[in-house]
Amino acid sequence: MALILIAAGAGLLVAGTEAFAEHIVPAARTVRVSAFGLAALVAGAEPEEAWTASVASWRDRPDLAIGDVLGANLVIATVTLGLLVIVAPVALTSTVRRYAVVAGAAAAVAAFVVLGGTVARPEGLGLIALYLILVGLLWRVERRPPPIGELAEALDDTDEHTDDDADDSPGWWPLVWVAAGFVSMIAGGIVVVDGAERLVDETGRSDSAIGLTVLALATSAEMLALVWSARRRGVPEVALAGTLGAIAYNATASLGIAAVVRPLDVGDETAALAVSGLVIAAMAALATLRSVPRWSGGVLVAAYVVTVAWLLR
Repeated sequence: MALILIAAGAGLLVAGTEAFAEHIVPAARTVRVSAFGLAALVAGAEPEEAWTASVASWRDRPDLAIGDVLGANLVIATVTLGLLVIVAPVALTSTVRRYAVVAGAAAAVAAFVVLGGTVARPEGLGLIALYLILVGLLWRVERRPPPIGELAEALDDTDEHTDDDADDSPGWWPLVWVAAGFVSMIAGGIVVVDGAERLVDETGRSDSAIGLTVLALATSAEMLALVWSARRRGVPEVALAGTLGAIAYNATASLGIAAVVRPLDVGDETAALAVSGLVIAAMAALATLRSVPRWSGGVLVAAYVVTVAWLLR
């Protein structure tokens, strides 16, 4: 049953990411926000991550909640980003660097809060408020048309078709498809989590180790699917924006909501520090490097494998 649930959830994730990646560009035009900004806001939102961490917190499993949040960011910053670098060229524009700085700063704030030993409700509310501030700033900054890379070509093509078929194409349908894809991604993530939890019950490992590895990998599955889908659609920038947005969301909203549900006592601070350090280092690299060679993607994936082996030692 666990394997069936995981397979069904993976199918929902793939279907959702296909719809999301295919319609993100015209949807961005509808709401007059850059495609990169919309992808960071929508694909970066991780409600299934917040839900999983909140359930673990409610069940008084703080290490599982914290491990899920920090572990998901580890998966995104290493495996997801690494695979994206391997399968598609990543352009490190000023927009990417700016978002990488924000994501890295959010991860650093989360690490600072967690390493305090306890994430209390006031700190959780502060993290949620920080996320809302970031969303407000994103919306303000991205209410302009700064397409990048292949997104610029896609928008140019859309302009040509819009001039000829303006009366035949409902402007809001792409947004509806993006929303439908997003809902499918959420449902797939929830189903995958349920299946993963059934498998986790039989491992006998600590909550911290399982949260940082198995559960985090399951709840981050839609980001891995988004890489493949965005690559097939010729818009790898969408997947890159989603990874940066997801790191910021998990470090603020997901951790904050879990702490509001129930204050979190941190167990394995060493593991939390190591995982957070890798995430911050990956974001710092994106913010400072001029280009990312494809072999560096393999290094990121290898770093994840080594970290998981250490966590499950």
